[in-house]
Amino acid sequence: MMQKYNPKVFQRYFERNDLFFHPVFDNQPDVFVVIPVLDDEDIFQTIDCLCRCSHEEGNAGVVIVVNHDEAAPAGIKEANRFLGERLRAYTATRQCAAFHFQVVEAFDLPVKVAGVGLARKIGMDGAAWWLWQHGKADAPVLSLDADTWVEPNYTDATCRFFRRHAVAAVSLAYAHRLAECEGAALDAMVKYELYLRYYRAALKYAGHPHAFSTIGSAFAVRAGDYVAEGGMNKRQAGEDFYFIQKLIDTGRYADLTDTRVYPSPRFSERTPFGTGQALRQIIKAGGVFPVYCWQSFYDLRLFLDGVGGLYRAGEKEICDYIAGQAQGMKAYLLSTGVPDIFEEVNANCSTADQFKKRFFSRFNAFRVLKYLNFVHASYYGKEDIVTATDGLFHALGYPALQTLSEKLYFLRTHPD
Repeated sequence: MMQKYNPKVFQRYFERNDLFFHPVFDNQPDVFVVIPVLDDEDIFQTIDCLCRCSHEEGNAGVVIVVNHDEAAPAGIKEANRFLGERLRAYTATRQCAAFHFQVVEAFDLPVKVAGVGLARKIGMDGAAWWLWQHGKADAPVLSLDADTWVEPNYTDATCRFFRRHAVAAVSLAYAHRLAECEGAALDAMVKYELYLRYYRAALKYAGHPHAFSTIGSAFAVRAGDYVAEGGMNKRQAGEDFYFIQKLIDTGRYADLTDTRVYPSPRFSERTPFGTGQALRQIIKAGGVFPVYCWQSFYDLRLFLDGVGGLYRAGEKEICDYIAGQAQGMKAYLLSTGVPDIFEEVNANCSTADQFKKRFFSRFNAFRVLKYLNFVHASYYGKEDIVTATDGLFHALGYPALQTLSEKLYFLRTHPD
């Protein structure tokens, strides 16, 4: 579905954000794939996956950003330079009308801003600029990781979805490659992905409209919305979560389930949190994985269930509503000024729908995360992923499955 964008949005963005490289794509792409790479041999298999993709919906441009910061060890710098040379040679043999590749060397980046966020931004900025210059501002830019495989319909399914739906961005279905794990590593990976799916399902159960997966290797955004929302941030970790929250807030965010990506289950140490760190912590703890307890989401549901009724509510009605919440929720709401949010939202909305949209823009997924951390510090204890998922399955009326693997596969095939 065509979306129109004011050219001034692009002009202002690129006045403030200089292009790191000049994109050159003679095959006139209808979709871009951006991949940050740091000394990662898995990128070659990912390239092979992309080359096997169908292209009935249009051609693709692939931007590979090989990057490191100025303080990186000499060995990493040398390996990255060699990797860049190999990638240029490797992709040169795989250029075709459907897929064109461009390898970008982003070396010796400033330490304060270098990281996966900046690398992703370099590639996505270039893709958005090319699409704008060629009259395709409504085309999608896919974000992928160097170690993430894709299905053969990866780019086609994405192009098709964006043409049929008036979305700003989407989260793609995903599944970690469990077949590459065994023993304690497999157990840890199952628990970690199960937690990701538990969290999303619990947030949806609570009635929050921003219940989406936020994985850097599994989302896509229209070029026009990418620049309208300020582009990718330069965070060294969690860049995907923060940027996707801005896209979700547009109210034009969706799940794309017609294709799937397959992230690696490896133990990376390159970010302070994420898959690799979580796996190490689970194994170090002997397989124990404490997560946010089910009761905290139940209490969140009780709070959110009546939010719509506070449209045009006065101070007393708002205070009475908050007073009737669970102890931890009430303490969080009062300590973070949520009553004032209700008053501010009511003062700036003329309809009930506007009220709810504006409220959830303020009480977004990031604020939910703050709530969960608040109540688990003083009111709840975290519970093992086994107990937490039992609560989820019981509340949603799902079958009483015995193993965590069974639960994980069930949630993979029943995302809602």
